[in-house]
Amino acid sequence: MSSAKRWKIWRMFTSYRIKTLSRMYMVRAGIGSIHRNINSSSRSKGRVWARRFLSNNETLRRYAHLTPCVSLHDSIFLEQAQLWNWLKRMGSHIFKEGINLTKISLPVCLFEPRSFLERLTTNWEYNSLLVAAARCTDPADRLRFIVAFAISGLCRQVSFHKPFNPILGETYQAVYPNGIEVYCEQISHHPPISSWEVYEPSGKFVFHGNGNWVAGIKGNNVKGRQTGINCVRFASDDAVVEYELPGLQVKGVLWGVRVLKYSGQMVFKDKKNGLQAVIDVDPPAPSAGFLSGWFRAKKGPPHKPDQVFGRLMQGDTVLDTCHGSWLHYLEWDKGLSPAAAPLDNPLPSDCRHREDVVYLKAGDQVQSQDWKQTLEEQQRRDRKLRKEGGCAFDH
Repeated sequence: MSSAKRWKIWRMFTSYRIKTLSRMYMVRAGIGSIHRNINSSSRSKGRVWARRFLSNNETLRRYAHLTPCVSLHDSIFLEQAQLWNWLKRMGSHIFKEGINLTKISLPVCLFEPRSFLERLTTNWEYNSLLVAAARCTDPADRLRFIVAFAISGLCRQVSFHKPFNPILGETYQAVYPNGIEVYCEQISHHPPISSWEVYEPSGKFVFHGNGNWVAGIKGNNVKGRQTGINCVRFASDDAVVEYELPGLQVKGVLWGVRVLKYSGQMVFKDKKNGLQAVIDVDPPAPSAGFLSGWFRAKKGPPHKPDQVFGRLMQGDTVLDTCHGSWLHYLEWDKGLSPAAAPLDNPLPSDCRHREDVVYLKAGDQVQSQDWKQTLEEQQRRDRKLRKEGGCAFDH
């Protein structure tokens, strides 16, 4: 090999190491500068990504049990390396046909130490918006608060790690500081369906529904969605508001920069009062000709994937419009807290008693993986017995 070629390769390697070390330094030591970006009114894009970084870093500290010296970049790199080992066992068809993630057993390195039932309650931590909605005498104002409640939960239900799939019959009970009670249960194994009821202490509203997570991985991307109806029933006029959640996509699962984004529509319906709100999450940019599109891109603000736009309608009449970000805020153009505390005396089926969750919380991935496999085998045996016993439902 010529000396010129060796020098070129050495320069490339040195440049790569410098860039990598720079990224790690920015992650480890950049929290102070990120706070400065948040306080700077001239860097809206910086505020968006700063909020996203702080939220994800908090999630890592709470659930990944990483030491303070491990950076966000390091943890993702380690997880991706473990994923590659898992993929060797799965085969190459993941890049061709894709895999339904709800029907395979994933390695415990991808999990956070709690069940999906417990994770659900995180989505509803801004339930004070539902309390405010119950006080409204105008159904349109009430729907505005419900839209804000649903959008506020989007940033609370995402993290780098996946919760454990609940076992059939698994439950979770909790109460928020304001007295609102939560009862969750896994009512189906295949497909995995979770059901819940959330009660306001004085009976002003009941929030209930069921969710079925569908997710698949193909290549370097994971796409998922929580299907099912969310219902809020108000005691004042017995009105019911129903809505669904948008789709979710994670890019860079195996290599590259990891990016998470929501997209799609959220439709809220109050049939009794003839009201409907349609919220577009990360809507596509309007199409235009070559020249007009080029000039618009030069003059207009940059596209932000966390933006939301919506309209509140009664029949064909638009009553109000809204805009905002699922990371930051929601603002209606004409015109919202605390975590749930688990009960001290839960049922024996409570998800906190699961051995795989208990060991992962203690930082023992080996025991957690063993117990996860044991519980999965037990579920399969129970399902076989139900089928042999003539059970009419294939749960």
